[in-house]
Amino acid sequence: MAKRIFITGIWHETNTFAATQTGLEDFHAYQYAEGDDLFAAFADTNTEIGGAMNAAIELDLNLVPGLFAGAVPSGMIKAEAFKALLERTLELLADAGEIDGVLIHLHGAAVVEGVPEADAVFLANIRQKLNPGTPLVVTFDLHANLSDDLVAVADALVGYDTYPHNDMGARGGEAAQILHRMLWSTKRPAKILRKLPFAPPPQVQGTDAAPVAEIMAKMHDMETWGGIWSASIAWGFPYSDVAHLGVGVLVQGDDHAHVTRVADDLALTIWHQRGEFDAGLVDVEDAVRSAMSAPKGPIILVDVADNAGGGAPADGTTILAELLDQDATNAVVVIQDPDAVRNAKALGLDGMFSGNVGGKSDDLHGPPVPLVGSIIFQEHVRYQRRGDYMTGQQIDLGEVAGIQAGGVTVMLTEAQAMPFDADHLAAAGIAAELQQIIVVKSAIAWQAHFQEFAKGEIYVDTPGVCASNLTRFEYKNLDRAIYPIDEDGVWPPK
Repeated sequence: MAKRIFITGIWHETNTFAATQTGLEDFHAYQYAEGDDLFAAFADTNTEIGGAMNAAIELDLNLVPGLFAGAVPSGMIKAEAFKALLERTLELLADAGEIDGVLIHLHGAAVVEGVPEADAVFLANIRQKLNPGTPLVVTFDLHANLSDDLVAVADALVGYDTYPHNDMGARGGEAAQILHRMLWSTKRPAKILRKLPFAPPPQVQGTDAAPVAEIMAKMHDMETWGGIWSASIAWGFPYSDVAHLGVGVLVQGDDHAHVTRVADDLALTIWHQRGEFDAGLVDVEDAVRSAMSAPKGPIILVDVADNAGGGAPADGTTILAELLDQDATNAVVVIQDPDAVRNAKALGLDGMFSGNVGGKSDDLHGPPVPLVGSIIFQEHVRYQRRGDYMTGQQIDLGEVAGIQAGGVTVMLTEAQAMPFDADHLAAAGIAAELQQIIVVKSAIAWQAHFQEFAKGEIYVDTPGVCASNLTRFEYKNLDRAIYPIDEDGVWPPK
């Protein structure tokens, strides 16, 4: 008889420096499904649940759906929202009856009011409801801030191997394989977590470029060594001000001593190369000038500090203001500004827009910018992702207005547009390949699609809650020196 596997999860990358809070409505607005709707939402998607579903068919596992709740990376999760999601998950688990195993899909950088290790608390509450010995396997994001408590509660954990993330389906399948292995034996892997006093910004965590590419290749080679079940590197999310911030190396296998040697070797490799993680930022004025003078486009101007996928408001105006000042042509900027969208809608298509846009969520990402131009697009935008990141995900940007201000096209949206692909631009009638300049509010994730046709990229030194210069932030909860926030981090610990 097929084993019954409860599958559930909660996903949030919490930027504790962001001014906004994340409520239950934000989870429902982005990704929320429970019961059979969970399977309908994630079937044939490149997600952990989609991958686990495919593997379950091959492994003859009977998946029993709980819920999955994901919110756009943003500020601190409200306590009542987390409580509601946890209680509903436990209700669904209780209703599921006898369970042989559990698959849980987390981020690993969720922070709740009063709960700095929210992922570990979510996991621990589920563990308490299970019969002793029930295997529990977890997936986590490459940007997770792993903690000892999180690792201790799970029987095994599997992290993403890619950034931009395009292996979520594969990791969900791997987690199901490991769970299946446990179900048919009494064996559980030894787990060794090494936390480094090192917090590289996401901009330099790309797995296709040095130095991360070589480090990941070494890790994958180690996974082929005898007795190793799996290895993961969580490169961390530095915009969560928590005590367990930093890179985590997790190795799992048969023999504790062997696993320890592998984990220590990999951790020491990373530590010795910490100085190679250079952000390489360019001043805003120079960046725009270089992009305008490039012989061919598109040139991608990367607004790292206003990363829509990292908790920033996506309404930063620093690059937009410079594009207008330098009379840029064939340039596109996407700004979240519900008020400006409503003003444009009142004027109607082909009307003349005149008003301030962006810079309204806080005072960290540039002031509102006066914008005058014709309204060239006005619709409610919904679409399904076609790229290889979150393939098949349904996106609703709400009402969208396109403003043509000289040579600059400003796409104003009600909801944040995370540039994992160019589908949002296409939905607003903008051909990305034909632009000279495209501003992406991202760190690395934009590369999954735009790098296929981009003729160049410039990482811009902009202000904001996702700034790559981590010395801009005041960390209050760290209990040790962490590089590059501090220069005097120590590894191995004395």
